[in-house]
Amino acid sequence: MITFYRGNWCPYCNLQLRALQAKLDEIHTLGATLVAISPQVPDGSMTKDEISAMDFIVLSDQDAKVASQYGVAWEVPAFLEEHMRVGRKLDLEKINNGNSNILPIPATFIVGRDGVVTWNFVNVDYRTRSEPEDIIKALQTLT
Repeated sequence: MITFYRGNWCPYCNLQLRALQAKLDEIHTLGATLVAISPQVPDGSMTKDEISAMDFIVLSDQDAKVASQYGVAWEVPAFLEEHMRVGRKLDLEKINNGNSNILPIPATFIVGRDGVVTWNFVNVDYRTRSEPEDIIKALQTLT
């Protein structure tokens, strides 16, 4: 199971990761492993306390290659990049080690042992995320 998130600065992403953490026992019981992917630099995508509290793998996709392969790489328009830098005090270039204009669309994929995506949830509205119960149901169909 792979989930793409924008970074620790995104409250919606943090809520989703906590919700997935709460369902992790069920996810593991169904034979799945959770991997969370963000463009943030290693050890910068979450605080050390947050990382130690999570029982799943957190990876950095700074160049957005993995997000591109899954079709969820989104080019941030210049005006929004400027708004984030000035209005929200988010320096994406620093946070993402030089990548300031590509973010993943928040998305979750279930990939079978054969490497084929068997279920996905992708929504361009960053506030709308897959529900953990829907993920559990999708995993149950694979067992």
